[in-house]
Amino acid sequence: MRSHVDHVDGNALAGVLAEFMSADASTLTIVCRHCGLHGDMAEVIVERDDVGSIVRCHGCEHTLLVILRGAGGGIRLRFEGAIEIATT
Repeated sequence: MRSHVDHVDGNALAGVLAEFMSADASTLTIVCRHCGLHGDMAEVIVERDDVGSIVRCHGCEHTLLVILRGAGGGIRLRFEGAIEIATT
């Protein structure tokens, strides 16, 4: 049996994204596309400077995320090798 599907705009994501972003980031689970390792965000390797952070898998050291801070204070996330990031 097929369930009902609503088609709405991106505003419908505001609540679920706010809930996701308000989670304690160190307890998020991240999955590496390269080696398949599932681990807590607290266990990743991070290289950082004033411009941003490179987040690497602690298993294979491939880049999972790149987090950049713009001159105006905005933040950009580039999902490089992360298959999934989830709350527990």
